[in-house]
Amino acid sequence: MIQTDYPVAKIDVLTYGAGVDLMSLVPEVNAVLSVTKEQWPSDIHLATSNFIAIADVVIQQHYDLVVNLDTWFMPCFLATVLQEAGLNVQGNTINLAIDDLFNKVQAQALTQAYFQTPDQYLTSSFPNMPDWAKPWWNDHQGVAYPVFYLNHCCGFKHTVDMSLTVQADKAFKALANGKKIIALSLSGSKASKQYKEATRLHDELERAGYYVWSQFDGSIPMQITLSRLKVTDLLVTVATSTQWLAKLVECPSLMISGALPPSVLGAELTVEKVQACQYCYQNQCAENKNFACMDVLPETLLAKIFDYLQ
Repeated sequence: MIQTDYPVAKIDVLTYGAGVDLMSLVPEVNAVLSVTKEQWPSDIHLATSNFIAIADVVIQQHYDLVVNLDTWFMPCFLATVLQEAGLNVQGNTINLAIDDLFNKVQAQALTQAYFQTPDQYLTSSFPNMPDWAKPWWNDHQGVAYPVFYLNHCCGFKHTVDMSLTVQADKAFKALANGKKIIALSLSGSKASKQYKEATRLHDELERAGYYVWSQFDGSIPMQITLSRLKVTDLLVTVATSTQWLAKLVECPSLMISGALPPSVLGAELTVEKVQACQYCYQNQCAENKNFACMDVLPETLLAKIFDYLQ
């Protein structure tokens, strides 16, 4: 989208974690700048000091435009530092000047919630960012999150193209020896994204004659992960980033959405509700049911898989 608007520009990306490997595979990206795990500690004093050092690196590149798409506190803090240093910054920043922020931190006038809750710190030059904090899925039925965020919230006018040219892993496909290949990604970062019957589902799929794999823990390089997904017939996943990786290489997904509305996720297949309180979009279970909305029977998943891959 940005290259379409600025066809002769060189585009660098500053990112974190798996994003570093992923962005290095994107042909439109000129260079990838990495934020390391050590640079982003949980201690806010250390983190802000480190991100000011990162800002110095960015400033030295003399960029004509900086666009911050991120909504976490530290990237928004970084964007604000860059803006105050005189760079042309678009997108998300924090709602305090940097000096004011440090004065309030020194006076202990900010709660922990300020740094953890976007609606307390986030401000933006994007036209419709206030809608991001609302239950937007009710007003944008059938619209997946990337389209809602980039087209609606950020105001980019171009079609969201979630595709990446990746070579298929023919050797991995050969390992399946003619069997259909199913990938499992059944553990996310939060309690709301854990599928407790993962082992039984894995065993049942193997007994049914499928080739099953599930290495989405960062133990294999991003290039190999995408190449394997390219030859995978179906990904069974919770609401985590693996689904979007599959989308890049046109691998269909069966989603156990739990507390999230399926329309937000844009998966090809989803599991029906198992709880009346489902689709609360919360990270803590208000019903004190330990996210029973994730308690989908393996037999239910197997039936959907058999039907899809028959």
